[in-house]
Amino acid sequence: MNKFVAVIALISMATFSPTAAWAVGSGGLENASFSAQQLGLGGTGTATPDEPAAISYNPAGIVDLPGIQLQSNANFISLMTFKDNNVTGDTRSSGTLSLVPTAYLTINPGKIFCDRLAFGIGSDSPFGLMNKYNSNDPAVHYTGWRNYLKMYTLKPTIAFKATDWLNIGGGPMWYRVYDFGGIQAYPNNLVTLDSSVPVFLRQNMPDGQIRINTSGNHWGWQMGLLAKLKEKHRFGYYFRSPVVVTAKGRVKVENANVPSGFPFGGAGLHHFETGVHTKINFPMNMTWAYAYQASPKTHYEADFSWTRWSTMKRTYFVNDPTGNNYDDAILNAVRSADKDWRNGYGIHLGASHKLTEKLTLRGGSWFYWTPIPKTHFTPSIADANHLALSIGLGYKVNKYLNADLCYYNSFYFRRRIDNSIAEHASLINSSVDGRYSSYSQAFTISMTLKWDDIFPRAFKGETAEAPSIEINPAGK
Repeated sequence: MNKFVAVIALISMATFSPTAAWAVGSGGLENASFSAQQLGLGGTGTATPDEPAAISYNPAGIVDLPGIQLQSNANFISLMTFKDNNVTGDTRSSGTLSLVPTAYLTINPGKIFCDRLAFGIGSDSPFGLMNKYNSNDPAVHYTGWRNYLKMYTLKPTIAFKATDWLNIGGGPMWYRVYDFGGIQAYPNNLVTLDSSVPVFLRQNMPDGQIRINTSGNHWGWQMGLLAKLKEKHRFGYYFRSPVVVTAKGRVKVENANVPSGFPFGGAGLHHFETGVHTKINFPMNMTWAYAYQASPKTHYEADFSWTRWSTMKRTYFVNDPTGNNYDDAILNAVRSADKDWRNGYGIHLGASHKLTEKLTLRGGSWFYWTPIPKTHFTPSIADANHLALSIGLGYKVNKYLNADLCYYNSFYFRRRIDNSIAEHASLINSSVDGRYSSYSQAFTISMTLKWDDIFPRAFKGETAEAPSIEINPAGK
């Protein structure tokens, strides 16, 4: 009965629709929250991929996982951004708590493939965005007070033990973006600058509002290497391909206000919508890792990651013609935003100690250099260099079930922003300038069901019913 309850709990955790918030990762939009073990070790694991979630950070490791293993993870992430400005006022984001679930399944058929081949599939949300501000604040009024990127992936995976010391793994990735866009205001009095509209009519026009919702999908791929050159030393490498998703949807405009009648030719105060499409660039990533097994109970790991965020040059929404020149002018005025991001870099450090046969303690830290320059900073993605500290533990409930917990805090360095984005002399609410700081925290719970002995194992030419591969370091 207990096993049945555990299976139901795992499936329930895995079927929530993810609402992502950018958290741990290369900065920008990345959200590399895969499991409590990985986060508890400071986001490391590329050199010690000894859990099903390794599908997402080094798939080469799953060939060392015996039998069938099913893992489900629930990441509860909260992010808050604060802006201070003595002239235009202060504001902060709402700090919404977001649930980011992940799930993974691995199968090693044992002696059928001589313990050298394993299969897996995973689903997670490696990128995301979810924030909300006071719509009247100058910093977000014309740049977006609600911003969202909701997506998930499917990752069929295969791993092969090429030699006794080298594992290779990888497979395709299917990216599904099911809601990308935001809500922002636009100034009716500046969009309708046609000389046929008198100045007195353009003055004091209330702002309109634009809402964009798009979705799309595309394929990419990933691969990993795991080298166990000596008993105490491991090296790992992970590669994730770039993916460009073409997202299509609708743009809805409310309170468009162009004076009607001759000679203005507008439609007056009205609402309209039309089709829109854009391209979302998800960047390439490479991670190099080294792990040292100090003792049978203790291990340390260091990872270095590089993410090519420099491909993020601009966000450009292309709308279908509306049939009205003024309505098209509104959309043309707000449909593009320069980004000009740089590449992102990160360092991860982690350690674990097996305190008892059942209890493992973990701790770690990571530091990221933001890819977003000050000249193209907006509150929609208020990223900055940041340092995080994490703690975690793993508990072996019984032969079939492991439970893991993690908690981390991430502290974003304060940034002073003074750029020209959205600024216009005729508009009061048009400056993103100010001093920004962000803070995030997350709690993650993972459950892993393991049937290690479901397949007979091949070990030195003999059949062993019990698991024949001991996973080091002592992460389990």
